[in-house]
Amino acid sequence: MIALVTGAADGIGAGIAERLAAEGMQVVVADPDETTGRETAGRIGGMFVAADVATEAGVRAAVGAAEAAGPVGVLVNNAGGIEDPCFPAAVQAKWERTLDLNLRSVMLATQLVLPGMAERGGGAVVNIASTAGLGTASHRAPEYAVAKAAVIRFTACLAPLRDTMGVRVNCICPGLVDTPSSRRSRARMTPAELAALPPVLTPADIGAAAMTFLGDDSLAGRIMLCRQGGEAPRLLPVTDGQWSA
Repeated sequence: MIALVTGAADGIGAGIAERLAAEGMQVVVADPDETTGRETAGRIGGMFVAADVATEAGVRAAVGAAEAAGPVGVLVNNAGGIEDPCFPAAVQAKWERTLDLNLRSVMLATQLVLPGMAERGGGAVVNIASTAGLGTASHRAPEYAVAKAAVIRFTACLAPLRDTMGVRVNCICPGLVDTPSSRRSRARMTPAELAALPPVLTPADIGAAAMTFLGDDSLAGRIMLCRQGGEAPRLLPVTDGQWSA
C-alpha cells in the first residue's frame, strides 16, 4: 500500500512516515526540502518527491508521484506552519500562503486521491490540524488558527465518505511537539517561560495517533486531541454545532 505524507522531511511528518513504514507501507515523502526529505525517505525505505504543497502545482505533483508509484491507500495531510510576521502585519500574499499551505493543500490533496480510493474500494485520510484551531481564545497567528479550525470542520464534514466511498477521514490536533520549528520557538523563550512549559510531545506520539485512526474503521470523521504534558490522547465528542445559552 502506498502512503503519501506531505511535509514529511522532518518533524511530525517524518515521525508519521517512520511509523507507517514500520507498519509495512510504502511511504512517499513529499516536501520542498530535498536534502532532508531524501534522507528521511532513504532511512525508511520510502520514496521522495520534491513538492511545495502551498501551491496547486505542488499538490498535484505530490499526488501524481504517489499514484505513479502504486495505489494510494493512505494520505496524511501534514504539511503546515506559520512564519512571522502574522496577520494583520503580514502582507496579503504572506497570509494567503499560510491559508494555502495549511488548508487549501489539505482540501485539494484529499479531492485528488478520493476517486482512486473509491474505485479501489476505500482508503484513509488523516489530517494534521492543531490545538490552535480549537476553542475561542485569541491566537498570535489568526491565519494559522483559522486554517487549522477549518481543517477540523472539513474532516468532520467528510465523515459520510466512509459509507459513500469507503474512505474514512480523520484529524489529529497536536499541542506542542518537539520539532525543528518548535525548538526554534523555544530557543527564543526566557528561562521562566521554558520552565512553565509541560513536557512536549514527540513526532512518534503523533505517528501512533495516526495508526489509531488507520486501524479502526469505526472512527471515521473523528478528531483526536493530543496535548503535551503527559495527557492521554482523547477523541473529541461529536456535537451538532448548536449553541446553548
